[in-house]
Amino acid sequence: MMYISLFLVSLLSGALVFIKQLQLKEKITFLLSFSGAYLLGICLLHLIPELFESGGESAGLYLLIGFFLQLVLDYFSGGIEHGHTHVNSKRIGRFPYLVFVSLALHAFLESFPLTELNMGMGSSSYLWGLLLHKVPIAIILGSLLLAYKLKKIKIILALVVFSLMAPLGAFIGSSYNADTTIYHQFLAVSIGIILHLSTTILLETNEEHHISIKKLVPILLGVALALLTLVTH
Repeated sequence: MMYISLFLVSLLSGALVFIKQLQLKEKITFLLSFSGAYLLGICLLHLIPELFESGGESAGLYLLIGFFLQLVLDYFSGGIEHGHTHVNSKRIGRFPYLVFVSLALHAFLESFPLTELNMGMGSSSYLWGLLLHKVPIAIILGSLLLAYKLKKIKIILALVVFSLMAPLGAFIGSSYNADTTIYHQFLAVSIGIILHLSTTILLETNEEHHISIKKLVPILLGVALALLTLVTH
């Protein structure tokens, strides 16, 4: 059920761009801010404590690797993971492979911690946060591909491939024994990626270095919900 949810949420969200009547911009900002704050809370309250408890002292190194790996992915994707879209007018009509591959790799790696749910070491909290995050990202990807004036069939195929990456990442993660060193290394890299993503979403401000109330409210709501998961477990 988890794999199906990850696939369908991404695919259906991306397909929303074909409905011209929908006003998606403000909803994307809210969902990005809310999911970013929520994922950060889940990482700090659940995933990282469990990682250091079972993964040893080297976990910090792999967290750092994951954090800066996402920085590299951002360079190639143009920051689409946290809401940025940049259309190269010289490449209209051509598929943005670098952006797509970077985003697909990000989707694959950020789903690795879902293995924790299968092993009974976490809760469904991270899954819900990831599903919420998939909605705006898939919409942004679909919008970007539309802006490149690609054929509809190419956009749909790209959304299908992208939607498969999260279930694939979770499946590959589940194939590792949770007691092995390599499992904890991969897990730490994935959590480092999520830390970079969530902190970037939260810390981005406008040109006056002020955070808008429309962004502050969902951030506070996301953190509050993450704290609630700590109380209820």
